[in-house]
Amino acid sequence: MKIEQLLSQRAQLVDSELPGLLVDIKPPELAAAVNYAIASKGKRIRPALVTLACEAVGGKAEDACFAAASIELIHSSSLVLDDVIDKSEKRRGRSTIHALWGNDMALLTVQILAALSLKIAARDPRLIHAIADSLFYMGEGEAMELVDFAKDTKGYLDLAFRKTGSLFSSAAEVGAVVGGGDETQVKNLMEFGNHIGIAFQIRDDILDCISKEEDIGKPVKKDLFMGRPSIVLLDAINSGISIERMMKCNNGELMHLVSDSIGYAQDVARKEFELAKGQIENLDESPAKRKLKELGEYIINRSK
Repeated sequence: MKIEQLLSQRAQLVDSELPGLLVDIKPPELAAAVNYAIASKGKRIRPALVTLACEAVGGKAEDACFAAASIELIHSSSLVLDDVIDKSEKRRGRSTIHALWGNDMALLTVQILAALSLKIAARDPRLIHAIADSLFYMGEGEAMELVDFAKDTKGYLDLAFRKTGSLFSSAAEVGAVVGGGDETQVKNLMEFGNHIGIAFQIRDDILDCISKEEDIGKPVKKDLFMGRPSIVLLDAINSGISIERMMKCNNGELMHLVSDSIGYAQDVARKEFELAKGQIENLDESPAKRKLKELGEYIINRSK
């Protein structure tokens, strides 16, 4: 089974957990915004990671559906918050929540999505700590972007862990916990998630420089125009290419101008993936272990 098929299959498992959560949200405007956020389906990579981590330690994917739904709700909340902070009008080719309902309702949607995530996770209290960790780190990551924290690769990787790696880490953690993994297995899968999450963020940075808006369903060159840290832009700046020069480029010109930095970023993403694979070498051989590696490969080569 190709990884896209797996993602689609696992998405259906997760989606079955979500509709019942949307009853009794008041007022109707807030219910509509929350429903809209949940219906804005992405690739569902994080929920797939939850189910694969569960299977990799001997559990069944179906047993981890609620945990996967909890992680997906945190991810959804982070996207709504991202769009508010970035003032983005488009996400996955659709209008953003704050564009449709305003900033106030968007921020309340973030709160409700996080609350729903915790409500699901509470079915197994062992998961609460992992969910809380990801919320904490992701908040730090957003703030670090705002204050221009990252100045070099080391600072960037610290930011990328908080912004993105932490939720991937928590996804693998809750899957392994639900699947009955021992302490070492849980820790190894957490580190696997952390490293492929960082690789995911690096690939996002690359796509921001090389993609067209219609291909990825959201504005491109956002990092450049908003002054946000990107490993590609940081490397280019540290190589002597000015922000002003980059901002004058169209996408094709920018891709050519920072081609060396794009190559560097791809190398760093590959290193993160290799570190991830090393974390799960001691797991028993299984289809799930193979799929985890395929998922990592997909992440660093995806086109959107």
